[in-house]
Amino acid sequence: MRVLDVGFGAGELARRVRDRCSYLAGIELDAEAAAASASLFDRCVARDILESLSTTDESPFDVVVVGDVLEHLVDPGAVLERLRPLVRSDGRLLVSLPNVANVTVRLSLLAGRFEYTPRGILDETHVRFFTRKTGRRLLESHGFRVLSETATAMPLELALPVLGRPPLAPVARGAAIAAARLLPGLFGYQFVWEGAVT
Repeated sequence: MRVLDVGFGAGELARRVRDRCSYLAGIELDAEAAAASASLFDRCVARDILESLSTTDESPFDVVVVGDVLEHLVDPGAVLERLRPLVRSDGRLLVSLPNVANVTVRLSLLAGRFEYTPRGILDETHVRFFTRKTGRRLLESHGFRVLSETATAMPLELALPVLGRPPLAPVARGAAIAAARLLPGLFGYQFVWEGAVT
């Protein structure tokens, strides 16, 4: 496969898929992270995503991954517009976005709080916020047809570390997964969409 990983961070995805790729390209704004993971990629670009996509001459990819990136951008639609010609007609776009309608954010708002945090849904570096509906609309309004949508489970163990240890870990994880499947808009931590070019 030809794969493009947009905003690859520490290169975790690249490590997992490298052996299945005939060509693996990556774009990452953080120069330090890019340098640390550069050896995993056939082509590694360390600069602004929109600038990188504006100057690329790449052939279309089988899979383009944009994981936890668009919420950090002032104009995520512009990035999707630039990505569309880079996804083969039979290829796939994979996008993940945090769910700002998650129960934790709703409860905070009910209590009159909207506090940014070092990570998570209200990460202090997020400049855009999405729900299930608005995330889907973002993809569809920029030339992608949604093929599947998955809500991820809340990482309860981050808030309460005891839930990440036996004997509570499997019960807590199972409950979080079940809740995300049953009521994704309320209990989904983030949404992952698989899309194709329209």
